[in-house]
Amino acid sequence: MNFLIDHILILILALVIDLIIGDPSEKREKFYPIVWISRLMYFFDRITRRGDARKEKILGVVYPLLTISIFSIPCLMLYRIPSELVYVVLGALIFKMTFTIKGLERFGRNALETENLELKREAVGKIVSRDVETMDEEHLDSAVIESVAENLTDSVIAPFFYFLLFGVFGAMVYRVINTLDAVVGYKTERYLHFGWFSAKTDDLLNYLPERIAAGLIMLTGRSKWSDLKKRVNEEGNKHLTIAAMSHALQVKLEKKGHYIVGENFERASRKHIEGAIKIMKRSSLLFALVCILVLLLLYVLSLSLFTIFTAASTALFA
Repeated sequence: MNFLIDHILILILALVIDLIIGDPSEKREKFYPIVWISRLMYFFDRITRRGDARKEKILGVVYPLLTISIFSIPCLMLYRIPSELVYVVLGALIFKMTFTIKGLERFGRNALETENLELKREAVGKIVSRDVETMDEEHLDSAVIESVAENLTDSVIAPFFYFLLFGVFGAMVYRVINTLDAVVGYKTERYLHFGWFSAKTDDLLNYLPERIAAGLIMLTGRSKWSDLKKRVNEEGNKHLTIAAMSHALQVKLEKKGHYIVGENFERASRKHIEGAIKIMKRSSLLFALVCILVLLLLYVLSLSLFTIFTAASTALFA
């Protein structure tokens, strides 16, 4: 039962670390363990010869499983630490690496506070995978809002969700898969076979968290889920969190050549970036609170069941 209290403490401490300290600066990123995930996969990518689809698919499973093992199995060792204090502190530090609220806010504000168009393109280009060189300010603002919406799932809700289910180990497994998807999960000639496992697994793991994130966006944006469902059905849009953010902010979001969401809404601007940041933070903190309450409820229930079982055993053998 104590492990539930420990998990609550780990979650709270990790959240405090993120909100106060955040992620390391770009100069120190090379020392950040999470960055090593992508570097390891890039290494596997470089040494894999293309041309044999079957071999690529097999290696596309073996390398991700190996990477998951390298980064996730050590998390299981936390349970063997005899000191509860050390367990909670180390658990919080590792769990913090799997999510970032402050980092998302920093990205949004960097784009929001940049006056020069070229510098803004540079700032936006650091997190989006699209060509920013020819994008005007409206589409740069749209890209920022879309990224904040999508990364609410990847960078906050999903890690919290899998921490709630499986602790630090679960959060780390998700972080590895999500990072690998960002490295090789593309339907290009190079990654069609090699990246299939990472892409499919990431889609599977994101199925519930994405819907939770979309619901939180609608809730904190004071919109109705039925409105989002209607819009998605009308537009055939699969990007739930982007559609949710578009509806919550009443803003048109567009990735040229791919999709337009909320075509009849206002064009994207700086005020909408500010709104997206606020909704992201509210959604993140609300879900963190839900996770804490669920863990607390489980603790109370387990304590009650233990008390009942103890009392029953005493009465039976008295």
